[in-house]
This record gives sequence, structure tokens and C-alpha cells, in this order.
Amino acid sequence: MQSTAISSRRHVFILAIVTGLAVASGLYFGVLSEIENRSWDWRVQIAARPEQHDPAIKILMIDQTSIDYFAENFKMPWPWPRSMYVPVVKFLAKAGAKGVAFDMLFTEPGSNEGDDEEFAQALREVRSSLPVISALAVRTAESKVHQKESETLRQLRSADEGTALARALGSRAPVYEHAVIPVEGILRASTDVGNTQAQPDSDKVFRRTGMGAYVGATPILNLPFAFFRHIHPTDFALRELEDRADTSGRFLVKFHGPARTYEWYSIHAVIASWIQMSEGGTPDLPVETFKDAYVFVGASAPALLDFRPVPFPGVYPGVEFNATVLDNLLHRSFNHELPLWMAILLGVAMVFGAVLLTLTFSARQVSVLSVWGASWIACCFGAAYFGWWIPMIIPLLGMVLGTLGTVVIQYRSEGRQHRFIRDAFSRYVAPEVIQSIVNSPATLALGGEKRELTILFSDIEGFTRISERLSPAELVKFLNLFLSEMTTIILGSGGTLDKYQGDAIIAFWNAPLPVVDHRRRAVEAACMCQRRLRELAPQFEQEFGVKVRMRVGLHTGEVTVGNFGSSTRFNYTIIGDAANVASRLEGVNKVFGSNIMVSSATRESLDNGLIWRTLGEIRVVGRKETVIVHEPLDESTTGFIVQNLSLYEEARRCFDEQNLERAEELFSRLSEDYVSRAYLSRIQQYRQNGGTFTHIWNLTEK
Repeated sequence: MQSTAISSRRHVFILAIVTGLAVASGLYFGVLSEIENRSWDWRVQIAARPEQHDPAIKILMIDQTSIDYFAENFKMPWPWPRSMYVPVVKFLAKAGAKGVAFDMLFTEPGSNEGDDEEFAQALREVRSSLPVISALAVRTAESKVHQKESETLRQLRSADEGTALARALGSRAPVYEHAVIPVEGILRASTDVGNTQAQPDSDKVFRRTGMGAYVGATPILNLPFAFFRHIHPTDFALRELEDRADTSGRFLVKFHGPARTYEWYSIHAVIASWIQMSEGGTPDLPVETFKDAYVFVGASAPALLDFRPVPFPGVYPGVEFNATVLDNLLHRSFNHELPLWMAILLGVAMVFGAVLLTLTFSARQVSVLSVWGASWIACCFGAAYFGWWIPMIIPLLGMVLGTLGTVVIQYRSEGRQHRFIRDAFSRYVAPEVIQSIVNSPATLALGGEKRELTILFSDIEGFTRISERLSPAELVKFLNLFLSEMTTIILGSGGTLDKYQGDAIIAFWNAPLPVVDHRRRAVEAACMCQRRLRELAPQFEQEFGVKVRMRVGLHTGEVTVGNFGSSTRFNYTIIGDAANVASRLEGVNKVFGSNIMVSSATRESLDNGLIWRTLGEIRVVGRKETVIVHEPLDESTTGFIVQNLSLYEEARRCFDEQNLERAEELFSRLSEDYVSRAYLSRIQQYRQNGGTFTHIWNLTEK
């Protein structure tokens, strides 16, 4: 028995050494780094203290509200002319802000002649009191537009400045061949430029930031660092931060909370306030709001796609990431990463401790492992509260493996204990769950496939006005009711819900399970949604005091469908031109006054008892090819349209053949019809403006 015990302890000692070496190797080579990253994200979320953020850092957001505001009230679609930002810098200068950084690229010439110069002139006027940092983006390869060699950037600052920046960046900063920079006038008028191109971790999540990069031999700071340098030039040595940089010179960002931790202001509120001040009135937004503030200008509108995955779930704008970095700079609050040698030493010590405790308390191995592992997890979470990232997963896995290995070695010499192990595993592990993962590992993997789908995009007309009328509680109740009713119909027809974007619904048919008649199901679902919406109209008007009208676009085409994202965070969604076309068709309903617009690709070979009419041939924004679009006429359509359908088709044929006088005469007889009125308006515009006539509707707005 004694020799057996000695042999068992010798085997345990060897196991501890092997497991310790495995832990050391795993930490050195970054094994399971994505799981470790995810565990850090949980710690960041728990340790975050939103109240600790710097309230002087504020964000002017180009949000959907601002885009809709100018589009609806001033007929000014996105992208805006550069002159729109003139009131912004003048308002901030008047307010006494410390500075402003534009987290957006002005690399293309303005849409209107003189816009760039007007904006540049405004920058020159405020430059003495308001530092303005513009954005550029470094590129590893030659850019097709606005390719600039480092010489252009080198001219922006003196040789001494370049030497000082190079000293600050050091030799660990990455080197890029090119940079996409602002147009000449804006570049020269800006106080400085900062790089907005950031590198995420291997799982595509942004947890770290670099100080900057080299474009050729020219040092360029990242946007928040450039901002900090010009506001606090005497503090820019940042020597106290050197110990917080990793081996590649990057800093671990301390996040104070999720999106909107920093104050957001819709940019249209600032523009409107400046106009009010210029006219001698009192601005809606007090000018004192931005006194001594560090201001970032960025975007959060979904269509602008300026979002970055961060340790917090949900949508996180890139501009708020840069605001967080500036906060870290101002307060020297970057998190620390435990040095590798110390992490290895600590991990190996925890493994040996787990093995030793398992030998000492052999009768209570499970309890020992639970307490020891829980203590380690608590230590790692506690360290995160004080800003330290201690690698948790590999040492924890080493503890588990070391403990279980020790238990197995001991129980091999004791049959009774060996049987206990089997009983314990059968009691605490769900074999069917594990077997499911083993049998179908592809369900957890990223990937996609090409498939023909019918895609639906829907949107509520005038939703911005509705949201402004309702309180937050009423708006939530309204959206829940609307989305629930529409989603029930879509899912009941065999459709797949892709996502919600506010009030918008994106869905498709024929994936993940094949649907042979996906065109018919999609069209019928769209009609049923409109029918259900009419049934709910009295309820919406009584409870919320609003009239709801929904536009729907349907298109069929080949897209890539599958799981997209990072290996730890992904969605089942679609990517492809067909999805873009469906989205455009939803918006084109506004031109014709229709509720449902269906492309020919969806309409073809479709006979489901509906009456159809052709709306016309259109060319949507961003596409050279034209699309013939149709409208299904169900019982919601007025009897007038159905009864006069042949007259409508004759009028549209005359229009296509450029017989405008005859077309106008026929459409005038159909003035009760919303589509006929759209054609009459088109004919009148042609006669007023002249030019070359085409029957194709070339649309300039999304």
C-alpha cells in the first residue's frame, strides 16, 4: 500500500510539472486568447463605473434624428455639404470649448462648389481659440482615391515637432505606406490631423489603442492623442504611461460604461442653436453647455456604419471609443496588463497549489477545486476593478486539469473511488448536450453560402415625427405592438427575421430552410402585414394618437447568407447586392406613393390570385442597372384603381413611348390614383426643366 501511495504521489508530482509547463506555454503562446478576451469583457462590464467618466468630454452626434431632420425640413439628404459644419465650429468657439476633433473623413471634395473653402475659412477664423483636429486614415497599400505620400503630411509641422512626435511614438509604432487625408483646404486650415484607423484584437473587438503610426517616415498620432497634444502640450511626454503599454506599444483602454456613457448631443441641435444666436434669439442649447469641453464630432446613424465592437454588448460608435481614449489620457487611467513573466509565475503557482490541496484534502476534492477556482476567479475580477488584467482562463484550466488528473491518479489505485468518479461525472455533466456539440461543431463556426432569397425591407413613414410625439414609455409600447404583429405574420409565412433597425424590419425567405415558393410567401406576407396594420389603425389612433403607414420593398436575388461576425459574436444574416436593392425599393415607395413595391425578379412567374400593376422602370442610387417595379393590388386598393387599370396601363405605355401629351391626358383622368399623380408631376417637371426625356425614373435619394 505504501509503495502504491509513493508511486501515486510521484505520478502526481510529474502531472503538476507537466500541467505547469502547459500553463506556461499556453500563456506564452496566447492559447485560448479569444476565450480569455471574452472573460476580460465580462470583468470590464462588472468593474465599469459610468459615474467616473469625465463630464467635460462631450460628443456631437450625426444621428438618424439629425439626418432625418435636415432631410425632411430642408430637403438636404446625406451626405451634407461641408458648410453644415461651419455653425458647429463657430458655436463651439463661442462657447469656449477646449477643442474639437472630427472623427469623420473629409477626403472627398464637397458636393457644392465653395463648400470646402467655406469650412476651411471657418476653421482658420476659430483656430486661435479652438484647436480643430481633422481625421485621416492610414493605409497599408496604395489607395485608389486621395493617395498621399508622407511628404504632404510632413509639411504640416516643423522638423522639431516631427522629431518630438517620433520620440513619443518610438520604434514600436506600425509603419504604413499611405494615408487617406482631408482635402487640401481643410487639411491646411486644421490645427492638426489624427489617425482614425484602429486595429482590433484577433476577435475583432477593440480593447486597445495605439498612440499613433508612421506614414512613411512621418509620425502621425491617433485622433485622441493628437487632440490631447494640442490641448495639453506640456503633458504630452506621457512617460508615466510607458509601463502600461504592451510589447507592441498599445494601451489597454479603461471603459467606464456602455454606449452613451458620455453625453451625446444631436448635431442638428447645435446648428439650430447657432442660427438662433445669429438671429439675436436665445438658443435652445445653452452656449455654456460646451464651456471648457473636449468635443468630438462623429456618427451613430445606422447607415453610416461607424461602429466598433467593444467589451460592452450592443452598438458602440467609433467616436465614443476615441472619447474614452481621451478620458484615459486626461486622467492617466489606462488599464494595466500583468507582465507575461509574472502571469506565467502566478499561473504555475496556482496549478501547484490546486494539486497540493487536492492531495491534502483527498476526501473533498470537488469542494477544494470549487473553492480554489472560485478564489482565483474572484481575484481576477477584483484586480479588474483596480485596472489590472490578470490572465484567468489558462491558469483556471490548468487548475481544473491538474486537479482532475490528480483525482484520476488517486482513484486508479482505489476501485471504489474510481467508480465514484464515474458516478460524479454522470451526475454533473449532461452527455446529450456535449454530444450535440461534438456531432455538430459547424453550428458554432462562422461561414455562409450563396442562395437565392426573397428579401423584405419595411419602414414606418414619418417615424421620427411619431417618436417625437410619444413619451419613451409610449414609444416602447407602440414599437413592441407594431413589431410583434408584423413579425408574427412574417414568421408564420415561413420567413426568417434578420434584424430590427429601430422601426424597420428586415426579413427573408428560403433560408436557413429551403422554401420552394418563397416569392409567393413573401408577397402574401407583405400584403397581410398591410392588412393587419389597417386593422390596428383604430387602436394606434386611440392609444397613441398617431396614424401609421408602412412602406415595404421586396426583391429576389442571390446573396450570401450565414453566420457573420467574430468567432465569439456573430449573427445569422445576409450580405449582397440583392439586399441593397430591397432596401432601396422600400424608400422608392415615397416617389410613387405606394405601400408595397415588388421587383420583377420577385414578380416573375408569380400567380397567387393578386391583381398587379407595373409602376415603372427605375434606377436606384448606387446601381447602374434598372429595375422594373410592380405593385400588388389586394382588397386594400381602392375600387377606382382596379376598375381603371386598363386606362392606367395605356397611360403608362404612352409615357414610356414619350407620347407625353396623351399620357398627361389619360393620367389626368386618373387623378384619384396616387401613382398617376406621381406621373403627372414627373411630366410637369420635365416641361419646366427641359432636357432629354427618359421614361426611366433616375432616383437620387435612398
